[in-house]
This record gives sequence, C-alpha cells and structure tokens, in this order.
Amino acid sequence: MKRSLSAGPMLKFILTLTAITLTILGGCLIFATHSMALLYGTAESISGNNAARTAGAAILALGVLAWLGRSQEANVLRNAVIPVLFIWFLVKSVVAYLALVNGVFKSAAGRVVFVSDLLLALIYGYYLVRAYWLPTNEP
Repeated sequence: MKRSLSAGPMLKFILTLTAITLTILGGCLIFATHSMALLYGTAESISGNNAARTAGAAILALGVLAWLGRSQEANVLRNAVIPVLFIWFLVKSVVAYLALVNGVFKSAAGRVVFVSDLLLALIYGYYLVRAYWLPTNEP
C-alpha cells in the first residue's frame, strides 16, 4: 500500500539543502574545473575536464530537480523526485568509495564527499521506504 508522502518541513529542508549543494557543485564542475581538480586532489586532463563538465551539467540538473521537488504533490515526490535522488546518491556513494580506495581522491574533500553522499542516500532511502513499505493508518 502506498503511503501519503508530502513535502513536510523536514523533507523541504533536506530538498532545499540538496538543491543548493548540487547546484553549486554542478556549477563549479562546469565553470571552475581546474579549482575542483585541485580541491579533490586529482590530476587534470582535457578528457577529465570534459567529463567533469558533463557530470557538472547532470549534477546541476539534479539540483534543479531537488529545488522543484519542494513544491510538488505527493505522487510526484514518491514516484519521481525521491527515487531519482536516492539512486543518484546511492550510486555516487559507491563511486566516491571506489575513488577513495583507488587513490583518486587524495584530499580530505573526497572523504567528505563520500560521507555526505552516503548520508543523503540513507535519508532519501528512508523517505522511499516510508512512501512505499511502512504501514499506514489510512483505510
């Protein structure tokens, strides 16, 4: 049974924080690729810069999704916004972990990214479980 999920104050706060973070990160990857490489402690290359800018565009779009999700109806949150953000942060956690283990992220920023991604995956996972599988008191 699907549970009613609305963007209450806590979810709105999380979506707002996500939107701001992803929009800034995406913009920096697009327009300040060199600075981002220095921040993460990674080597720069032409293909790496192109990949960073492409990823930045996708991340920026996810920031817009999170921002617009703050004012959406329950069915849009449940069926689109929350699952997309959960999958993004879950996969991104794995990617960040592999980058740490393989020495791609050489600075503390990489560890912060990993922990943040994992935390947000857990938060959006909670809202996903809450929307679909937790019992409801509704008839």
